[in-house]
Amino acid sequence: MKRKILLLLMSVVLVAALSVSYVSAKSPLEISKYDITDSSVGAQLAQEAVQRWTGHGWNLNCDCSYKDLKVYEINPGDYLIAPASAKIELESVKQPDGSVKLEPWIVTGPRSDSLLQAESDSLLQAEGISPMGAPYWLEMESWCFERFQNFMGWIDHCYAINKLIGETDSQYDYWELTHYATAASKGPFRLRWAALECKRNTQYSSTMLWKDWYPKSDQEVPSCGSITLGITVFGISLSYSSQICNSGWDITKYAEAGKFVNKWYGKVGSGTEREVAYMVCVKVPQNGYAVWDIRAGYGCSLF
Repeated sequence: MKRKILLLLMSVVLVAALSVSYVSAKSPLEISKYDITDSSVGAQLAQEAVQRWTGHGWNLNCDCSYKDLKVYEINPGDYLIAPASAKIELESVKQPDGSVKLEPWIVTGPRSDSLLQAESDSLLQAEGISPMGAPYWLEMESWCFERFQNFMGWIDHCYAINKLIGETDSQYDYWELTHYATAASKGPFRLRWAALECKRNTQYSSTMLWKDWYPKSDQEVPSCGSITLGITVFGISLSYSSQICNSGWDITKYAEAGKFVNKWYGKVGSGTEREVAYMVCVKVPQNGYAVWDIRAGYGCSLF
């Protein structure tokens, strides 16, 4: 399946944690109010985004024209660049210093039951898989976001959503989200943390119940090494290989199904990348679908 690419650019607060206090759970703010695409700054940012895509040699499955992008200034100096079709929700977030900022959440692609079934059938036929065979995981969608950044650092993140096909549960369907990122600081700054977060989208998603997640605990390592993330449903496993480096990962697994945070923490200089990742699996009522809100963040300091 071709991977679509979405470029995002957003300033990140210096040392604030990813999970902070929300002023409202559902913000009525319309992102269109922050559209600066037609300004000189917006046009320049959009053109730079396309140049970065081309420089990476990515197959975007699109025309890659800067005119197909939208540029938003969500907060002063905080820019978000995305295809016009991307669905973005805004929330008001109270910062550690007492100020309030807007933060964007990316909504994973909601689909109707009929569209979901049609896509599933199409993928089955294309891959020559018989729906009568043993259960297996099928990737339903995937996107990459490149990049959130400011003058201190950057983070790129991607996600993939898989559905378990052919299981025998007559009440529930099983969905999995893999979310991973690479982050680094710039210039004299040091990367102190990089975090990923997901939560159930209350507008589009069916009710979620926890099934599995990974990592299941905090991870501390003295140096760098590989780690295999994995979830298993009905004996059918799905895994993702990641790299974990000093100091480690700090997870927060919520009672609320589908809500999870993983944060790398440590201190490394510019030019040194760090990775963070997680996998979560939920079950939803049969013929339903799982829709998440996801975001990425990082913090840098001079010392």
